[in-house]
Amino acid sequence: MLRTRVAMLAALVATGVAALTACGATAGTPSVSPAGAGGTDPASSVNFLTGTAQENGAPQNTGDFADPADTDAAQQWVELDAGSASGLNPVVLNGKGFLLYRFDKDTPKPPKSNCDGDCAKTWPPVTVKAGGKVFLNGIDKNDVGFVKRSDGTLQVTVGNWPVYKFSGDTQPGQAKGQGVGGTWFGVTPEGGKATASQEGTDPTTGVDYKTGTAKENGADLNQGDDYKGPRTDDAAMKWVQLTRGSAGGLNPIVHDGAGMTLYRFDKDSPKPPTSNCNDDCAVKWPPVLVKPGSRIFVNGVPAAKIGILTRADGTRQVTIGGWAIYRFSGDKKAGDINGEGVGGTWFAVSPTGGKVLPKGGTPAPSGQPAPPASSTTAPPASSTTTAPPGGVTLGNGSAILDTGLNLSEPQGSFGIAGPGCVANPQPALVRSIQLSGGPVKLWKGPNCTGQSTVITGNVQDLGTIGFDKQVASIRFGDK
Repeated sequence: MLRTRVAMLAALVATGVAALTACGATAGTPSVSPAGAGGTDPASSVNFLTGTAQENGAPQNTGDFADPADTDAAQQWVELDAGSASGLNPVVLNGKGFLLYRFDKDTPKPPKSNCDGDCAKTWPPVTVKAGGKVFLNGIDKNDVGFVKRSDGTLQVTVGNWPVYKFSGDTQPGQAKGQGVGGTWFGVTPEGGKATASQEGTDPTTGVDYKTGTAKENGADLNQGDDYKGPRTDDAAMKWVQLTRGSAGGLNPIVHDGAGMTLYRFDKDSPKPPTSNCNDDCAVKWPPVLVKPGSRIFVNGVPAAKIGILTRADGTRQVTIGGWAIYRFSGDKKAGDINGEGVGGTWFAVSPTGGKVLPKGGTPAPSGQPAPPASSTTAPPASSTTTAPPGGVTLGNGSAILDTGLNLSEPQGSFGIAGPGCVANPQPALVRSIQLSGGPVKLWKGPNCTGQSTVITGNVQDLGTIGFDKQVASIRFGDK
């Protein structure tokens, strides 16, 4: 039986401060990048860009589409897409739609490839040249890295695991390498081993779950997400597709089968799943509805994160991570994100139910329009140095400050982001931290003063480092 798993993970912009979330939820390992995350990897000079190679204007017959794959043209770029393949979901695919794999005999800490010689002929490593590009479509930049192989080439890693193609896969979407030798597996967007997605009819809701896209499963493309009439018509509720991807610089987000961005509402509740958008609100923000006999196609979104709630009018709405999901009437075409940040309460939804904050500013207060993408919030001034002792350079990333242990949110959470020194709006509440784009330096005093410590990743319990309910400010990098 499919069961709703409540989770809330948040993504932050490259700068700004987010308000306390309206409702708490159990949180897990973050899988959401700062919106629009890009930039250059300092060690390899490889450039990260959000979206597909085509959307970013990559030249034809280069990168994933070049043949043979060991030419300079092929090394120009790599595309990493989230999706599904032959029943496996979620997985990472290249720009041509071929499944990428990981090898159990490699190591992630430190990242190292142990597939050379004949092995590398059967399992070609995914490589890119220094100064090349990686296009990210539904894959968190912070889960992507590089390792130098024994022949000096630069191999892409996902979740610190080197990734490969399989010579036995001759068509996009195949997964013939899955389980080979008990050591080769499709790779998930976080670097895990891919498994078969849950399928079949949920006996509680009567909704049928299918892995892959609506088109791949032979759905009537004049119905479901592609239906042109009211979303409450039976034809509109025939099927819903949930695809992990990117839109307008936001990454990763979830969009439907027509490419329309899906949103969540801060005034809803994930526990229990409840929608508080009715009447005129539901006209402006049409809920994503299904009925018994409907199909939900999962393409890069874990089926276990999906659920169904009953609305006040008796209709049934799809949830992700317990959060009800909606479309926005102001989005007119695939890839639009006009609903992002509206009223400081509406945000694109992540594949685990988290909210993805605006790519260039903070959410507006309730009832006010969202700020333009170029707006920023200046951090408090500080005279402290960016590089702490030990030669560590601070990252200009973001952090979610959670009010419970183990990244949980009994009293909500706060989002802050660099550059520079940024105040914690509620120091006495913060007990754990989700970090994206670190390292950062925690301070017990305001304006980055007093006792401090450097962290490089998530901290499940700030008490273990002597900072429980005592983080007054955080120093990010200056750029």
